[in-house]
Amino acid sequence: MNELERIVREAAQLEADGLDFLLATVVRVAGSSYRRPGARMLVAGDRWVSGCVSGGCLEGDVLLRGAHRCRAGAVVVTYDSATEDGEDWGVGLGCNGIVDVLLEHVRPGARHDGLVFAKACFEEETEGVLVTVIRSAQVTVPIGARLAIGPASDLLRSIVDPVIRAALEDAARGAAGVVELPDHRITVLVERISPSPQLFVLGGGHDAAPLVPLAQSIGMRVTIIDRVIRERSRFLAADRVISAAGAWDRVGALIDATAAAYVVIMHHHRDADREALAVALASRARYIGVLGPARRTRELLGELGRRAGADPRVHAPIGLDVGAETPEQIALAIAGELQAVQQRRPGGMLRNRARALHAELAIAVLAAGASRRLGRPKQLVEIEGAPLVRGVAATCSTAEAGPVAVILGAHGQGVAAALGGLPVTLVMNDAWPEGIASSIRAAVRWAEMTAAGALAIVLGDQPLLSVAHLTSLRDAWLAGADLVASRFGGVLGAPAVFDRARWGELARLDGDQGAGRLLRTEGVVAVDWAGGAVDVDTDQDLVELLAREGPKAASASRDKI
Repeated sequence: MNELERIVREAAQLEADGLDFLLATVVRVAGSSYRRPGARMLVAGDRWVSGCVSGGCLEGDVLLRGAHRCRAGAVVVTYDSATEDGEDWGVGLGCNGIVDVLLEHVRPGARHDGLVFAKACFEEETEGVLVTVIRSAQVTVPIGARLAIGPASDLLRSIVDPVIRAALEDAARGAAGVVELPDHRITVLVERISPSPQLFVLGGGHDAAPLVPLAQSIGMRVTIIDRVIRERSRFLAADRVISAAGAWDRVGALIDATAAAYVVIMHHHRDADREALAVALASRARYIGVLGPARRTRELLGELGRRAGADPRVHAPIGLDVGAETPEQIALAIAGELQAVQQRRPGGMLRNRARALHAELAIAVLAAGASRRLGRPKQLVEIEGAPLVRGVAATCSTAEAGPVAVILGAHGQGVAAALGGLPVTLVMNDAWPEGIASSIRAAVRWAEMTAAGALAIVLGDQPLLSVAHLTSLRDAWLAGADLVASRFGGVLGAPAVFDRARWGELARLDGDQGAGRLLRTEGVVAVDWAGGAVDVDTDQDLVELLAREGPKAASASRDKI
């Protein structure tokens, strides 16, 4: 289980025992820090129970002084470690970061709204959004008051003012992180609460056992499934152990009932692995790892009528390249790859990374144009039943590289409606008639309000945009490139990533001038992407796109042409 799920369970036990506790939550970070907003630590009296808010720098102070500091109510304490001595709060360190920590004391018999809501999300295997007030000049909206969107939860300190509640609901629809609401003199932390991912290990051999504790240590729940479980004693630590007895439809149903499922196939039996692979491919699993050589998996895919490399979820051979040989080493390699896939990281050595460990990429989708060549809003053209701009924005959000904004303009109201429910920030560009430069400037102004180290410019009419391509662009920036562009048809274009040091050049663009001139300078790193050649400017473009997507898409959108 993940850290928050563990804290929820531990807090429930403290409540059942009639004990009070302190919950410390990281709510804002500037500079270097081991933990990010949302990290939590649970304390009972002078005893650490679960979680952490730093790499060991702040925990001692929270234990010693935390309860005293919030005796009159929830309070946010700022720990400034930008200096070597840390004299302001009595703990010496030099992490060069400023961390705001929300301290809340829960008395015996009481409960914590945030933990109650998180528990509901976990039990219902669904995601929710929790908005917590971390600064307020409103008497009626105290620090620690919350708004929850998702599973029904009876919050004790909910927001009742309808105007402020509406503003917080708008914030909840945007990106996670700290959101300033200056009109209401309130600052909030927006969090997305998700159940722990589940790892389904299909195969119960001796080499499956070491994987259980390692997967659990990175926050996963683990289910072992085999045709027959012969030695259950190997898997006492697993969350579930199931004898499938060949009922593969049951296995598929279990995987699909999970919010975030990962599958590892390791039967060491060709028929069983082929059947398991068929079930995994048909499921909603985010990751499918197959033990054994790549050749064997290619053969299994061929027997299932699948082409090797067609499904990016398939990882074979499984695991990171760490020279693994023993079952324990192989388990380590698999767990490392699972963590990398979850976080969309390449899994390389950190010393080869040029950017900060938690560097984020702000992504701006430009969707302000009038679509004069098409004659109607191309942003709203439907592809497989969804507006084009929604598909692009959803891909950007799924990439989880950082905050996402959509720049609106000519058809702002319709585009905004098409984006309903997505975790994106809507930015209105009233100067859209000037041309694309005005949207780029609006994107820069928005990005400057984030903590992101780079800005990715994405066009709202690029239907073939993928998470994999966005990740490749981000990784090139993380490796040290100031400018990264997509290469297609012999040209460099969007999506393109601009390091924060280059934003001034973007802000000086004017007229109907894009950033192409910047991408023609020396030092630009190019990432090949054939999909960049496909956009939607004319009816013919749309016809060709639908033909490329197949009969289903063409049928669904025939009346849109």
